[in-house]
Amino acid sequence: MMDVAKGGAKWLLGRTGLRLLRAAENRFDAMERCLCQLKELGFDPKVIVDGGAHQGSFACSAHKVFPSAVIHMVEPQASCLPLLKELCSDRHFRVHSLALSDRPGTLPMICKPTPDTGAHIPAADRLAETTMHVEATTLDQLFAVDCRPNDRTLLKLDLQGHELPALEGALNLLPCVEMIITEVTFLRWQGLPTRADLERFLDARGFDLFEIASLSGRASDGRLRQGDFVYVRRGSPLHERNGWE
Repeated sequence: MMDVAKGGAKWLLGRTGLRLLRAAENRFDAMERCLCQLKELGFDPKVIVDGGAHQGSFACSAHKVFPSAVIHMVEPQASCLPLLKELCSDRHFRVHSLALSDRPGTLPMICKPTPDTGAHIPAADRLAETTMHVEATTLDQLFAVDCRPNDRTLLKLDLQGHELPALEGALNLLPCVEMIITEVTFLRWQGLPTRADLERFLDARGFDLFEIASLSGRASDGRLRQGDFVYVRRGSPLHERNGWE
């Protein structure tokens, strides 16, 4: 009976678009529901760039909501490539085996040999922990020539603290981007850019916070650690409605 009750509770939560986590009560993951909300509000991107695609979970969710969009998955981990290439076989997906940064070249990475959600570019004082080197490029080099304003491009970044350098490499692309979903960090930890750092950058380039798609806290005391924030370009259709209600 307990298993049946748990199954029923999960089903009901699924109908709301929320995901139940074993964490503090104000932590949540509503990414797919957020994408559905954007669709309901009229957002329909022709191009989606998934920076830090890992094993394609965001790309698959985005494809479910925006089935006609071309989805570019950018992921430097070689262990993730077989599954990402498999996803490309029957969808509008394309894969780019690269890291994203503010300039092309080679970057150190701390990463396990298997698909690793914590793979990241280390801060200068942690270079000794490097486990591999990966080829890097910029968002401008990959997409700036091909993306146009009427593509209503959605840019998603989950780069474990390297989001700001990736955005700094997208100065030509950003005017063609309508929506950005990016992981943000609340803690001042190991030199990572914070939420405030990202917001200053995005505000200066014409983006306002639109929605929060997820929040998570650290296990030791529940303090907010990171989240996924949704930013919309000022002047875009979703930004035009600026009233209180």
